[in-house]
Amino acid sequence: MAPMELPATHYVAFGGRLVECDVSDDASEGIFQDAMSVSRFQAAFSTQQPLMVGVDFEWKPDRGVENNPIAVMQFACWDTAIIIRTTGCSQLPNWLQKFLETGDDVIKVVASFDSADKAKLAMSFGWDFDQRAVKASYLDIADLADARDVPRGMLKMARHFHIPMQKLKSISTSNWARGGLSPEQRAYAADDAFFQLYLSGKLLTLGPASASEERLLKAWQVVSQGLEGSIKTVNNSAYQANFLALRDTVRDAVNVLSNALGSGGCTDLNEILKYKAVKKAVAAQKTSCVNVNAHFLRQNSDVFVVFFREGRLRVRLRVLEGEEEEEASAVADLQHSALNEEEVAALISEVQELLCAYEPPNNKKQRLPEPQWIPARAVLNRAQQVRFEACLRCEGSIESIETSYDSEDGLLLRMARHPRAPDDVKHMETCVERLKDLTEITSEEAKQRLAKDEKFMQLWSLLRTVEADSTEEHSIHRSLRARERIHVDAHRLATLATEMSRNVPWEEAKCKLEQVKWYRQVLASCLEGAGQTALANELDDCLTSIAKAWPDVEHVQPSSRKRRVYQQARSEAKRARTKGKGKAK
Repeated sequence: MAPMELPATHYVAFGGRLVECDVSDDASEGIFQDAMSVSRFQAAFSTQQPLMVGVDFEWKPDRGVENNPIAVMQFACWDTAIIIRTTGCSQLPNWLQKFLETGDDVIKVVASFDSADKAKLAMSFGWDFDQRAVKASYLDIADLADARDVPRGMLKMARHFHIPMQKLKSISTSNWARGGLSPEQRAYAADDAFFQLYLSGKLLTLGPASASEERLLKAWQVVSQGLEGSIKTVNNSAYQANFLALRDTVRDAVNVLSNALGSGGCTDLNEILKYKAVKKAVAAQKTSCVNVNAHFLRQNSDVFVVFFREGRLRVRLRVLEGEEEEEASAVADLQHSALNEEEVAALISEVQELLCAYEPPNNKKQRLPEPQWIPARAVLNRAQQVRFEACLRCEGSIESIETSYDSEDGLLLRMARHPRAPDDVKHMETCVERLKDLTEITSEEAKQRLAKDEKFMQLWSLLRTVEADSTEEHSIHRSLRARERIHVDAHRLATLATEMSRNVPWEEAKCKLEQVKWYRQVLASCLEGAGQTALANELDDCLTSIAKAWPDVEHVQPSSRKRRVYQQARSEAKRARTKGKGKAK
């Protein structure tokens, strides 16, 4: 297991003169020639040694088959870094080509400069490195590192020399072709070019392998004090604090998401980023922001295991050494212990409460609650699962908790009855009596009509799974009242149609009624409970209009004049309702 890559409390960065310009600007040539000229170097240090300049390029990340052109070229000497934006440039100006083609009086220090970089230069600007560059004037620090058994990569080289440099992947993979570079992009680009130059000398001091390297070391030593003077120390404690806080939040998120239904014991980056606590933690960062990405997860490899499954990057928590053995030992002891009646009751009660408290992660809130299957591991630790499974073997089944099994998620649990559920039987009796009184049918007939209403029965069954007097119960009650009201109005509609010499059974009346948009609007307003007189008049008009239009009722609507009157009445009722709620508060 790789150790955690904790960001340092301080890091070093380029602190010299930084200039950004566009390759098309008339002033760019003068700015560049002034800073990167051999004459300035020789005048500053009274030397005939070659000038050493760090050179690097950036471009918008290539996704898939993309091949984006170079968008930024950066150059750094001992005291100055120049960033040149090249977006939209298809051919480098002569002064920049001339610099890249200079001989060994100007040493261009690069990092891991290979055929891909050469191809990128050719594609971007039509400039062929192999044909036009003086190869002896280019020094690759990756080659120096290989010859000295120093790890490749600027960050690894910097660590080798105990230089606390920072390279954020979120910046390196950002859009370098944007209209203007961000402060973070400018700092990153300057650091890359400058520290390539700085590290070249550190590598050469480990022992020059040839006369040419001896010459390069002497050239670097000329500017070494100037290089040291251009390095600043940056306080990184805010970034470190954000990093550690986000690490804890993401760990909790991965734990919850990996135990959710269908997770298969792991999660992915998209789910982590959608997790409410993670979104809140990321948004709360005002400065020194930390991004949650694959690099962040790999930095925390002591906590997270990152892998690919079915072409997607997946994440799970790392099990610490000794944890599995310790848990297995505890579970083995429990498997041989029997539960008495009191312990069984206490365990069932405990599991019920845990199921009540569980909220599926990243799920949209539903208007009506529906009991969902929950992996046992999401609410129970391993020891609790073993005890509950033992309880199932003893009891056979548990009335208040349904169980199932999934090959990926293991034991699944679902709430069959909330420990503080309302009296659903009494509620059914009340509904039956109310329907009987409003339609003047028998209790048995009312009961049969409700039993045939699939939506009503579905809603009624949900009462067992919610807490009495909760928001969820009130929502179910409102929907049940709507179903009752539809039955009452369907009975009235069937009666009206019959009076108009149309023999309409109540079942057909109910089916047709639910298709009428006007009726659905009136029903919704009636259920709110305000402006009942006006709504009662509109409801009478609606049912009469439907009866007259039978059987082509789907597009029944009031006249334009009546529609305006009804809409105004509904609006006034809504305002009265809102005002009443405000006073209640």
